[in-house]
Amino acid sequence: MINFIYSLMTDKRNGVMWLPIKGLLYILSLVYGLAIFIRGILYALRIFRSHRVSLKVISIGNLTLGGTGKTPFSIALANILESELKVPTALLIRGYGWDEQALLKKRLPDIPILVGEDRVKSAHKAIRLYGSQFAILDDGFQHWELDRDIDIVLIDSGRSFGNGQLFPRGVLREPKSALKRADVVVFTKTNKKATDLSTTKDMISGINKDVVFLEAVHKPLHIHDPKARKDRELSYLSGKKVVLVSSIGDPDYFNQTVRDLGATILDHMVFSDHYNFKLRDVERIIKNCGAKTPDLIVTTEKDAVKFARMSFSFGNQTIMTLVINMEITGGKEKLIDRLRRVRIS
Repeated sequence: MINFIYSLMTDKRNGVMWLPIKGLLYILSLVYGLAIFIRGILYALRIFRSHRVSLKVISIGNLTLGGTGKTPFSIALANILESELKVPTALLIRGYGWDEQALLKKRLPDIPILVGEDRVKSAHKAIRLYGSQFAILDDGFQHWELDRDIDIVLIDSGRSFGNGQLFPRGVLREPKSALKRADVVVFTKTNKKATDLSTTKDMISGINKDVVFLEAVHKPLHIHDPKARKDRELSYLSGKKVVLVSSIGDPDYFNQTVRDLGATILDHMVFSDHYNFKLRDVERIIKNCGAKTPDLIVTTEKDAVKFARMSFSFGNQTIMTLVINMEITGGKEKLIDRLRRVRIS
């Protein structure tokens, strides 16, 4: 059902037969938009208030639903703050479950990761327990309860704003005019396809003339082999016949990345974002692989953490993980300059 609704939101299903459902979704989007408008007024009148804490807060968020790369960008930003600016940093996440926290702890073993709905409470905890001077607020653009020093918004360069409609008729979480609050806009997946970003940049600059633009890509690092407990070179995938398994916001980009590494993709078993795998799902994966006879199964880091947590067995099938980093390919020095200015303010 989730995938069906999403296909309507992204206009992958067109035709007269879908118009009544799209009409209903549009009406619901008007209600959603009204709720956003009222919330903004309540904050403007200070009936709702943003709380200021005694550390610098850098928010990472997006204007659309999922798939822009918030987790890998959070990892990249945390490494910049700790390694290049040398400031004690904490990561504040709402948490969709144990899996996201486990992945972040694996990639950022020396950085405190605090999970909880109340990010103000988490920020105070970061100061008290860890002496943090900076906090990265994950998925924070719509989280107004905690005041921030920099708002970073990620935009998928291939999909940008979808059909331009608010949820649930489209993928926008807020109107595009909300970008007036952004300090930095990061175009992710700029290698996804030949995309002319100039028009989008001009549109955003019309909303916010002071915004700083960055560009970034998801860069594959290696293939992790859990059975052998070792990392393999990316070239290991070249010429291999694989079945992909993923439950992420942008499965098409994962598909393209593996294909670009030289693998032949026999099938891609796509599950909804943040999906909680069950034993019957693994049994279906095994059955499908029995019919397709791949050399191996390739999955994402987020999904690999889920499989490990549940101790799922894939029988005779070999499952490996594609490990990626977010690499800022344009504007990194502007980001660091902005962070330094916040540090001394």
